[in-house]
Amino acid sequence: MNAKIRNFTALVAVVLTFCLFVMAQSASAQSPNSNSMPQVRAMSMRGAAQSAPAPSPNRNCKQAKGNWFDTIDLNTGGTTGIITNGGILNGTTETVYNPAFVFTPDPNVVSYIAETTITTNQGQLQTSNVYIYNFVTGLWTAMGRINPDASTGRFVGATGVLYFNGKTIGDLPLQSYPSEITGEICFAN
Repeated sequence: MNAKIRNFTALVAVVLTFCLFVMAQSASAQSPNSNSMPQVRAMSMRGAAQSAPAPSPNRNCKQAKGNWFDTIDLNTGGTTGIITNGGILNGTTETVYNPAFVFTPDPNVVSYIAETTITTNQGQLQTSNVYIYNFVTGLWTAMGRINPDASTGRFVGATGVLYFNGKTIGDLPLQSYPSEITGEICFAN
């Protein structure tokens, strides 16, 4: 990668980091529940094997699992896709990417953010995703925090995190991004 691209990418990384910080502060300031962050228990080495994680205050949590096949949509600059083998997540997807990205210590790896809407027969589930993408290997991973206020239908008020792990197939403009989905959805009702 030449120096001009590296400098531009570093600038974008700083801007994205700042935006992520501001968004996180804004979201936590708007949270009606002061206990929205998970509690972490301190434990000794001796007690670690005997300790169990703190129970979730919302007991209506379900494991999420599925396959996501996503492709570039040249009309929107985002991606669209389909989720299969995902039970309640089976449906279509649309992802809108923030144009900024952040370089990591590895010059071949960047981080960026996006909003994904999963449309199912039971409503829409919206996630705010943070991606890590390797340009050389095509491998990528994302963590998507479920947005309880933007989701609809059965997903209204749902919380949790979805994890996406995939590998890029093909070259632009015909790239696709198959991935596996894991995580947990905690339903409000």
